[in-house]
This record gives sequence, structure tokens and C-alpha cells, in this order.
Amino acid sequence: MGRADTHVHTKYSGLHKMGVLRFPESVSNPKDVVRRAASAGMNVVCITDHNSIAGAMKAREAARSMDDIDVVVGEEVSTADGEIIGLFIEEEVPAGLSAVETIDRIRAQDGLVIAPHPFSLHCPCLGESIFDLDVDGIEVLNGGHIDAYANPRAVKAAADGRFARMGGSDSHYLKTIGLAYTEFVGSSSEDLRKDILAKQTKAGGKVIPLDKAIAWSVGVVLESDRLIVRSMFGLDREETDDPIQNLVHKMRLGQKLGALVGSFVYFLPPIPYIVGIASKKLLREWATEDKVSNGKTQGHLGPWN
Repeated sequence: MGRADTHVHTKYSGLHKMGVLRFPESVSNPKDVVRRAASAGMNVVCITDHNSIAGAMKAREAARSMDDIDVVVGEEVSTADGEIIGLFIEEEVPAGLSAVETIDRIRAQDGLVIAPHPFSLHCPCLGESIFDLDVDGIEVLNGGHIDAYANPRAVKAAADGRFARMGGSDSHYLKTIGLAYTEFVGSSSEDLRKDILAKQTKAGGKVIPLDKAIAWSVGVVLESDRLIVRSMFGLDREETDDPIQNLVHKMRLGQKLGALVGSFVYFLPPIPYIVGIASKKLLREWATEDKVSNGKTQGHLGPWN
């Protein structure tokens, strides 16, 4: 059986909202993501940045010099009805369209349609509408969901064999790549595609531990601060193909200072752990109380998304 992490992010995934602050969703370089996936035992890695295929294209190019891993170009699209992953695509699908139109655009490229975290309590998701949409597979194991509701509900939804059962780390951090994965017969990206279409895939691995989720948020803030300080002292050139560096250059001085102050507060010794533990507790309470409206909630909470 081959293994594929079918839901991985790079630094081309845009910004993460943490209260009034904004930080990169990931600071992982696409080439480093490919290397990490290979070292984690993955035969295939699917790069699924938010509303962008730029990082996936760079990752695929980096993989050309490697013999032990394939890269699938994908995109996690923010639709008007919840997030949808398109795999095996070559053109970026714009955000904000309906789920039906987004799926049509993916199909027009002969791509596959995956519903990530379909019953999430903290990410925009398709919820019960997956049963009315042209979906190939659903994530029954999303590495970023530690509540007792989202993954088990997805397992139940896939029980009749209608959907391929997918596993993905939803990793925004190098060290969590491959913790959750999809098992398939074979070892290549084409083998993965065939197994998804045949609905023969299986999910394996585990959800991301709390300490690694916290390490992700700390690492993202540290890298943001480093680039902000370099920008303030004029140490980085203005023109670059680094998306995070470009975002920093566009920030006003007051925004940069505000981000540095906010990150200083966040780094006070217990705060990252308090945020992480509180998020985990709240999500479990939501799951226990079954506070789900059509399988959807909006926004992000703590270090999972």
C-alpha cells in the first residue's frame, strides 16, 4: 500500500486570523514540504494551499529531481458554501464561487473533488450538502480536528462506500506532514487517482498532537516577526517571489509595530498553551453539545484550521 498526505499547506496559503492579528497560515517552503513528506514515508504529497496553486507548482518542480515522491497539484478553494479541495488540477480556481460552480471548474480540468473536514466545528465546510454534490472523496481523518465530532461524523458518512475515504494531515507545519494520510494500492500519483475513483482508499495515521499544533503557531509568529524586523531595517529587497515577504512589505509601520506587540503578548510563557488548551476544551464541548448548524461553522479557532 502506498501513502499520500492529501492535504498539505505551504507559505502560499495566505493569512491566518488570530483575533485582531494576522499571521501566515504557513511559513513552509514548498521544496522543504516535499522533502519532509518523503522523509515521513509518503509516496505522494498533495499541495492544497488556500485559493492558490503557486506553491503546488513550485513543489512539483522541486520533486522532479527526487525519485521517491510524486507531487499532486491541488487547491483548497474557499467557496460560498464551504471549503472544497481540487486535486490533479493545472489552473487556479477562484474563491467565492458556489460549491456547484467550483466543482464544475475542477471537473473541467479533469480534476478530482474532495470535501475536506466536511463536518468541521471550526472551519468552513460543506456539511450535509456533500450528499447532494458531485464529490469523489471526503476526509474521514483530518489531522487538525481534535474534537470528538468532525472525524467520526465523516466516517459515518462514508460508511456506505459512496465516497473515497481520505486522510490528510491538513499540515501547515513541516513536522506534522504525514501524521494523517491516505492509503492506496500502488505508489504513484496516478495510482492514487485510480484508487480514489474506485473508492478503494483508506485513511491512516492520527490527529496532530496539541504540542505540535502550538509549535506551528509559535513558529509562524516567530517567522513573521523576523521578516517584519528585517523589513523595518531595510534588510530585504522590495521585489521578491516570497508571498510572506511581499505581505510584510505592504504593511504600514503602525501595522508592523502592532503585530510585534501582539506577538510579544502571545509569547508570554503560558499564553500559547492556554490558547491551545482552551481551544481544545471548547471544541470538545461543542462536540458534546452537538452545536452544529447543517455541519457548518464559520471562522477559525486557535491553532487548528
